[in-house]
Amino acid sequence: MTNGTVSQGAMICIECRTACAYPSGLPGYQRSLARHLPRLAPNVHFQLLRDRSWFDVPPHPNVHEVVVPGDAQSPLAPALLSRVLDARGVTLLHATAGYYPSGIVAPVVTTVHDVLWITDPEWLRPRGIGGRLTAIACRRYVSEALSLSARIIVPSEATFRAIEERAPDVRDRLRLVRHGVEGDFAPLEAGDRAAEERVQQTIARLVRPSARYVLEVGRSALYRNQGGLVRAFASAFASERSIQLVFVQPTGETGRELMRVARRAGVEDRTHVLTGVPLADLADLYRGALCLCHPTLHEGFATVVAEAMRCGCPVITSGRAGVGEIGEGATQLINPENEDDIAAAMRRVVTEPGVAERLRARGLNKARDLSAHRMAEETWQVYQEVLSKRPSILPPPR
Repeated sequence: MTNGTVSQGAMICIECRTACAYPSGLPGYQRSLARHLPRLAPNVHFQLLRDRSWFDVPPHPNVHEVVVPGDAQSPLAPALLSRVLDARGVTLLHATAGYYPSGIVAPVVTTVHDVLWITDPEWLRPRGIGGRLTAIACRRYVSEALSLSARIIVPSEATFRAIEERAPDVRDRLRLVRHGVEGDFAPLEAGDRAAEERVQQTIARLVRPSARYVLEVGRSALYRNQGGLVRAFASAFASERSIQLVFVQPTGETGRELMRVARRAGVEDRTHVLTGVPLADLADLYRGALCLCHPTLHEGFATVVAEAMRCGCPVITSGRAGVGEIGEGATQLINPENEDDIAAAMRRVVTEPGVAERLRARGLNKARDLSAHRMAEETWQVYQEVLSKRPSILPPPR
């Protein structure tokens, strides 16, 4: 892959300010772009926007990092970016978090993961007046992304269709680029005793020695249905008190609401909420889990499902929106609004002979092509299209 017709003097700015929050989801997406894109286009300069905390980016001569002050999670962050960023010389900005940065003169490529702020804001909105203001601001940012972005990257056909239904005039600017997973997420090799021992050490350090556990990964938004998972877990394993429930959440989340639900369900002593988990530990948690249970009500893509499958972890999830595209045929699909259905699926995967092994094999096969390098290559093609003003080679989904 080369930089084709893009000028060697081009400077591409990539929003990476949440890249250290935790290894999966949006932070993982930003981290993968930062790692792969500079190598795909060695004659183009990349400017990576970061906050004061950071992850390790392999050194590369065409990369420099810019610390952007302020809270990247604030609803004001997109509107304030042009005021705190010196964008002189920037020829393209990639807004990776789905929000259009007002006031940026350069062409903007925005990755819109979903349109929940427009369609179902109640699934995302914090409580109180602050929550209402956040919903108003974020709805505006996503709407501006659809109307003003030079190109709109979407991670799934579900998001493509959702945007097309609401704004059919933007179809020619939509580009489907499925998210990818880093090579760190891989299954244990058969007979690798050292790796098996390392996984057990990770489990002992983060959960408890020799723990058997159901895993869930992701932030505690309402649409993630984590409270429903806690109640279903309590029902499924009421008599198997040794089985634990483990949540991995972004840095900064407290898990207090989850623990209140766990207390009411009688499983507080078996529920673990982990934050600040490094990538290597997350991969080991996938490898050692009985299953990943991700009963989400909606997903633009569900990177955690792809990560789990790449690690050989059996997956239970819903078939809704983007998660259905990667999960169908390789996961145990459930109705996320039926807690009895979630509980039955967990019991089936954990207790019935052969079920977990079948899901493990199907997941590994399905996730084989979901690589971060492929994602970066297709993203680079979108950049080329914008900067060279030539037709895209990435067709929209049928």
